[in-house]
Amino acid sequence: MARKGERDWAQLDAFEAEYAERLTDEQHQHQRQRRSDDRARNRARSAYSPFLDFLGALAGGQEEEIAFFAHEVETSRDDQTRRLVALRGKILSLREKLGVPDEGALLPSEKPFVEEPSSPPGPENTIRFVADTVPPGHHFPVTFGDIKATLAELPPEHAATVREIRLSNQKRTGTDGDWLDGEIRLHCLIPDDGRRLVGRTEGTQDVERFGGKLEWEGTKLYARWPLEKYKIFVLRRVLIHEVAHGVAELPGHLAAVRSAGSIERFCEQYAENFYRPPGPSVKLGF
Repeated sequence: MARKGERDWAQLDAFEAEYAERLTDEQHQHQRQRRSDDRARNRARSAYSPFLDFLGALAGGQEEEIAFFAHEVETSRDDQTRRLVALRGKILSLREKLGVPDEGALLPSEKPFVEEPSSPPGPENTIRFVADTVPPGHHFPVTFGDIKATLAELPPEHAATVREIRLSNQKRTGTDGDWLDGEIRLHCLIPDDGRRLVGRTEGTQDVERFGGKLEWEGTKLYARWPLEKYKIFVLRRVLIHEVAHGVAELPGHLAAVRSAGSIERFCEQYAENFYRPPGPSVKLGF
């Protein structure tokens, strides 16, 4: 018959094994969500993992961030997050009971799931520019020079969150751009006639605000753009919105993200504050 101490060790091993497995699932799900995050631009909340961000805050030792994400995970209604919180509490309790020495703010099983802190933004950070092949009858409305000039209008530490910008030839992505860990893809390939299919998850308010016109063809909705208008839209709304995803992760911006209600809404507000198209005031969705 196992003694009490042996049972505690066995239970600790079982909890840590389940915890590591669930952290792996959480990380994989988080990575998938971030790749498709901007396809959900009209949702009330951006997809992200408060639990992984909580662990990152613990590792960074920033009290404001720790308090923010601790509240996020403690009040979460997501079953996976609640189970992770419960497992972490049980593991900490058993480690204390068994006299296992602390190894810092993170548990050993958590360290593989926390990204190493990146080097602080600075002028030495350079952006890699890539352009996909342009098919016949299409063109990109912006050049690398246009993009660099627009980024130069931002605070240097904001622009420094970007590592790569790709002019993408993907069609029917449901979005004009997306962000993934410092990489921006601008899905701005446009036919020579200036007509682009509007994705089902795309909003149409900005199309009209920035000078495009909506046209129905059967059950399909198209936006017809004058080239110069679409260029402004890509540079001063889509590009800046994606940069804002990086800004949201910088120290000192948690309060603004929380006030906005979600990362997506923060990005929309950031882009709107950077450039508001001329015309009558409209009621915005944030």
